[in-house]
Amino acid sequence: MFKKIVLLLILAGVCCFSVFATDSVNSYIYPLSSSLYSDMDTLFSLCSLSKPSTVRPWSQAQAKEILKIIDKSSLEGVSLALYNKIENQVNEGLRFQFGNFEVDGGINFALELYAHSNDKDFVTEEDWIRTYNDRKSLMQFHFDFALKDYFYTTCDLHYKWSRANYNDHFLPYYGSDRVSSDSYVGAYKIEEANNVYYVDKSYMFSQKVFTNFFLNTMNFSFIWPKRAVFSLGNDKLNVSISRDDLAIGNSNVGNLLVDNHHFSDYFHLSIFDRYFTYDWIIMYLNSIVSDSERPNTEAIMYLIHTLQFRIFNKVSLTVSENVMYRAQTFSFEFLNPAFIFHNLNNRQMFNAIAYVEANAALFKGFEIYGQFALDQARAPNEGADQDDAWGLTAGAKYTVALGNGILSNYAEFVYTTPLLYKRDKVDFIRVYRYWSHSAKDGSFGGSHVPIFDYVGFPLGGDVIMLEANSTYKSLDNWSVGVFVRAWDKGNVDLYTSHNKENENNGRPNLGVKTPSGDIISRNLVCGIKAEADASQFFKWPGLSTYAELDWYNRFSYEKAQKRYFNYQTDVQFTIGITLSI
Repeated sequence: MFKKIVLLLILAGVCCFSVFATDSVNSYIYPLSSSLYSDMDTLFSLCSLSKPSTVRPWSQAQAKEILKIIDKSSLEGVSLALYNKIENQVNEGLRFQFGNFEVDGGINFALELYAHSNDKDFVTEEDWIRTYNDRKSLMQFHFDFALKDYFYTTCDLHYKWSRANYNDHFLPYYGSDRVSSDSYVGAYKIEEANNVYYVDKSYMFSQKVFTNFFLNTMNFSFIWPKRAVFSLGNDKLNVSISRDDLAIGNSNVGNLLVDNHHFSDYFHLSIFDRYFTYDWIIMYLNSIVSDSERPNTEAIMYLIHTLQFRIFNKVSLTVSENVMYRAQTFSFEFLNPAFIFHNLNNRQMFNAIAYVEANAALFKGFEIYGQFALDQARAPNEGADQDDAWGLTAGAKYTVALGNGILSNYAEFVYTTPLLYKRDKVDFIRVYRYWSHSAKDGSFGGSHVPIFDYVGFPLGGDVIMLEANSTYKSLDNWSVGVFVRAWDKGNVDLYTSHNKENENNGRPNLGVKTPSGDIISRNLVCGIKAEADASQFFKWPGLSTYAELDWYNRFSYEKAQKRYFNYQTDVQFTIGITLSI
């Protein structure tokens, strides 16, 4: 604690005896929460250009390079105002400077209130449209340091509810329907002797009315920092080692290769020009499930390389070839970013996935886009003992200037096969571990609680989904949007085995089609969101408000009888205010 206080005092001193910085920092990394990404996408659409690089986050140098594609002299009205906003952002440095050294820091205070109508059927995080990662920390400290042109680093500290806490009710994984007959969740072994539990009823998601405010440190999340970035770069290249949100793809609903619904730990090399970008990413995944204090002796890494091309500025194409690596030791021969990963033909160590996406601007404001991920397909001379596994998203978006803002409308379709991300030995499921004290009701003795998740599309395989969205965003820093989302979910979920005999070491051979099973889950959500901030009146301190109202309906549907039953509904509401100093 003493070291933290000293650091804060030093930072305060720097702020008091420095001048405001104006020079940009090439190596600065924009968080995915920045409005820069949506603003840039909108500007490109208004200029009849295909979407810019969809491997995100970007460095400041890359954002500058992307902005150069647009001819400012051809713009007017809303398009010109939006360009000026982005230009100011990509030329802005940290707030304070001493010569070439720049520094920033601050604290965000967020007070949020959550309420819902059904506290009997909607009692876990999975039952909410806005999940744990959408809920803000009560307090977030951040510290940023940079040397102009080439170096940037940042780190944050959070005071937030733990994802699993002593108010929750827990059940053991071992022996439950969440594990295979040989006790696996995906490719993660669940040992009987270890204290491995899951949240059966969440305190924070089951209360009719709840807030993110708390004083009892028993509820404190020990997962921090949630964002830590070390970045080196110039005007054409960036290298970073990060714990940060990462997204690859052009989908609004959820990306198939890497989605940003949870933070990731990764190494990222990006080499970019306005017409070509090469990205090499090594994502490090946790291999420990239990609370054992044994060393982490197994390497699990997601090796990704993508090539992005702009074709006549109307079409952009991304191709990516990727592999999940899992072994007791790591060989550096697999770190060649130009290697063809599919040649690593060792099912005990690797699982490859190919990926392609395309964006096309057909006319001013109208674009079509899509992505396709292939995990498994029958090759020539190969047997049919493994199910095909792939996913597809496709969408269309129309953007138009309206008054002093922009109206954006999109419709998007998703289809995933039941065994996408699921394979024996090596799959595309990852785990996070959240510490919890002993449960108040005695259901849990206290230790790390594993939270399993897909690397890609949040709902995984066995899904058919359609979403329509309309959002108006004013240049006066407020927005309002409505959406409708409907999806069918088959019987294959995160905890379902890929094997008919329910064994992890067996072949992926369920032989079912999406949506699988005689009885499926049918879901419908209607929602409205609104945001506003006071930056047009004063830049510091920052003040913003936001709210979301979701009406969530779900049914069980029996295919043979063509009947609905087990109807459940919930009205979910979130409202918040954030003060940034």
